[in-house]
Amino acid sequence: MANARRAVCLFGTSADPPTSICGHKGIVSYLSKVLNEFDEVRVLPVYRHMFATKRGKQASFTDRMEMCRLAFQDVPKVTVSDAEQKCFEKAVAAARAEEEGVDMASIR
Repeated sequence: MANARRAVCLFGTSADPPTSICGHKGIVSYLSKVLNEFDEVRVLPVYRHMFATKRGKQASFTDRMEMCRLAFQDVPKVTVSDAEQKCFEKAVAAARAEEEGVDMASIR
């Protein structure tokens, strides 16, 4: 069943810090264990906060990733992902390339 569809829940959070069973961990645990509708719960710490007033006041992305790894390590079916960082960096690179007149079709 290599082509079987997987149900993945994306849980975005600022995670500064991730909170206990009464907050982030409780929600993720519920999604993973109780609701039991997902094959994986992917925790996505925000790379660049959408509110400018919060930027620069958070712990570093690296630190928040590690806090999430520690906070959710004992919750089954949970993965902590740096996808937000990767997407942000690709978008910035594409925008810069476009400004410089680079053929966008050549960027992957």
